[in-house]
Amino acid sequence: MCKPCGIVALLLNAHVCLAQFTDSFSDGDFTNNPAWWGDNAKFTIQSSQLRLSAPAVTDVAYLSLASQAMENASWEFTVYLDFDPSGSNFADVYLASDQSVLTTSLNGYFVRIGNTSDEVSLYRQSGITKTKIIDGLDSRVTGSSVLVRVKAIRSNTGSWQLFSDVGVSGTYTSEGTVTDNAHRASLFNGVVCMYSATRSDDFYFDDFIVTGDPYVDPSTPADYKDIILTELFADPSPIIGLPDAEFVELHNRSTKIINLSGWTFTDGGSTGTLPGFLIQPQEYLILTSSASAPLFSSFGLVIGLSNFPTLNNAGDNLVLKRNDGLLIDQLSYTDGWYKDDDKRQGGYTLELIDPANPCGEESNWIASEASTGGTPGTQNSVHASKPDLTGPKLLTAIPESVSNIILRFDEKLSEELPATTDFNISPILSVSQVEFVDASLKSMRLQVSTDVLAGMSYTVKAQNIYDCNGNVIQEDFDSAIFGLPEEADSLDVVINEVLFNPRPTGVDFVEVYNNSSKFLNVKNWTLANHENGVMINSRSITTSDFLLPPGQYVVFTEDMDVVIGEYSKAVEKNFLEVADLPSLNDDEGSIAIANEDNERIDSFSYTDNFHSVFIDDDEGVSLERISFLAPSQQSSNWKSASSTSGFATPGYLNSNTHSEQLTGKITISPEVFEPVSGQPNFTQIQYSFEQGGNVANVRILDFQGREVKELANNATLGTEGFFRWDGDTEHGSKVRTGYYIVWVEIFNANGQVNTFRKRVVVAARQ
Repeated sequence: MCKPCGIVALLLNAHVCLAQFTDSFSDGDFTNNPAWWGDNAKFTIQSSQLRLSAPAVTDVAYLSLASQAMENASWEFTVYLDFDPSGSNFADVYLASDQSVLTTSLNGYFVRIGNTSDEVSLYRQSGITKTKIIDGLDSRVTGSSVLVRVKAIRSNTGSWQLFSDVGVSGTYTSEGTVTDNAHRASLFNGVVCMYSATRSDDFYFDDFIVTGDPYVDPSTPADYKDIILTELFADPSPIIGLPDAEFVELHNRSTKIINLSGWTFTDGGSTGTLPGFLIQPQEYLILTSSASAPLFSSFGLVIGLSNFPTLNNAGDNLVLKRNDGLLIDQLSYTDGWYKDDDKRQGGYTLELIDPANPCGEESNWIASEASTGGTPGTQNSVHASKPDLTGPKLLTAIPESVSNIILRFDEKLSEELPATTDFNISPILSVSQVEFVDASLKSMRLQVSTDVLAGMSYTVKAQNIYDCNGNVIQEDFDSAIFGLPEEADSLDVVINEVLFNPRPTGVDFVEVYNNSSKFLNVKNWTLANHENGVMINSRSITTSDFLLPPGQYVVFTEDMDVVIGEYSKAVEKNFLEVADLPSLNDDEGSIAIANEDNERIDSFSYTDNFHSVFIDDDEGVSLERISFLAPSQQSSNWKSASSTSGFATPGYLNSNTHSEQLTGKITISPEVFEPVSGQPNFTQIQYSFEQGGNVANVRILDFQGREVKELANNATLGTEGFFRWDGDTEHGSKVRTGYYIVWVEIFNANGQVNTFRKRVVVAARQ
């Protein structure tokens, strides 16, 4: 038996000599050799026995002492209760505990003598959750008084045996066996008395003999992502089947046995510290508040934390760190990860799909499919193989100042920063420093030694950039164009394409085009409906920096994957997914775009009559702008996307775009076209004059001079513009193939009249 050690020294040094001890209390002192401590004033030594001697009130009292016996260990002790045990009066003898205070949250094992079934049983305690793991024989300890000797044995593989000798006859009876390895290590043994006022001095303990070896932790230190968050319950209401309490689930995806002692779990506001707990390879562990821990005891291993963070419903940033501060896992979730509008309202957990792909973030998380709403403590209901086999993509580059450029990627990157030489900027800017913007590891800040110049277009190309899973950056997504952002004026950005009547499997989208020579930052810009000169139903485009270069398209939609799936030629890098689009009705509606000051940049009001008369079903057919220069609200400036383009051109040049270059005063472009299925499938009658204010009549005549279609009647003209003919008659039917005359009459207020005749050919596919 070794010299007694103080509690602080024990916790710091964990002396091996404390693995075993004996105490018969024959020295009349329980505070030395060995040293028990706790509610000392409530205990005394009487006739070489440890006796409870507490005030006559209903209460609980404990004593503990240092002991680390757990490997091939044996515990023997005698308990005398001078009363008939009940649910209000019983004794717990702790064989193992990681805490000296035995009446608080701890991890360990104890034998309970008494309780309502008058039994001797073995319990496991995890946090404040107490679980019976050997249910002893009922009515073993009953009568006006109880004298029993107890023996418990544990092998180094976690096999437990429990015996009792009622009356101390020298013959043990087996109470049961179990294998349980939830807790491997111990620091303390002790006794706990639960008593009423009339039993406050009727508990006696004697003849403790504890042998065995301390547990030697075989684990190596945990590395990044060895332990990962695999499930979280941020919104328990309404109750579907789980307890009304928040939790997160940890999973040991490594082959190591890992001690979580001193680890921290935080959301940045509250931080919970984990007690000593050995989590086994592939094991799951529930973390919740101390008060909620009993609610999850039937689901699996549980630890209750006294300062468990509150999980925000809409999203939060959760961080798990080792006891030395090393980051082990981090999760920045949003309620969009549910991918189910009903389940995001509450009652369902978020579950990780593939633990082998812990860096997948939102693509690897989804709402639980369990009928109870979640699977705490066990493998997730959505468990599947979803490996990350592709490298990261460089989404945008944007200067936050003349000397700093922010690069944003589509996924979490490796913690190891690339070298400054891994970034090439042209025209040449030398990168002097690289750092991550924040803990999400999705954005980098490049510091350049020479200032970024206004009005200059730059291209940055990245190499040797790896994602969290070790995949290198994709070759087609390793560069981005940037420049210093400038203020936007009216019509710098124009509405360029709108899909307002998608197929049943599709979604709406709005495409805009930067029609200026400026780099524009659309952060805090909005999309809205536009009625009677007023913008309504405004929806935020993005609250993050997003740079729109000159001559660049960007498509706004609520689900880019759906749009790309519907239109195979869509250019993915020109998409920006938004949380919500303004309403776009199938028959008529409007869309407007406004800057951060809510100043309208452009707007467009449409009806389904803008579609080609030859379109039988406009589901899934977008309306495309023909000219960037012509007014957005000019109906003839819009045309149904061609069939050869797939009926939409999201993210790239419209199928109906024509050159803005005009020659002469009246030109026909093209002179030969094929209605409905051709490319192009319409013709433009373009005009250009030195002064505006002219009036025009425009008609289509067949070769016998008969009028086929009137395109304009006393229409007032600007200096330049166009009329469009789709190859249709006045009654909406398609004209026959052949030659036609475009007759244009131009006159002004001075009485001057000019007449133009141009030939156009309506062709047919052979």
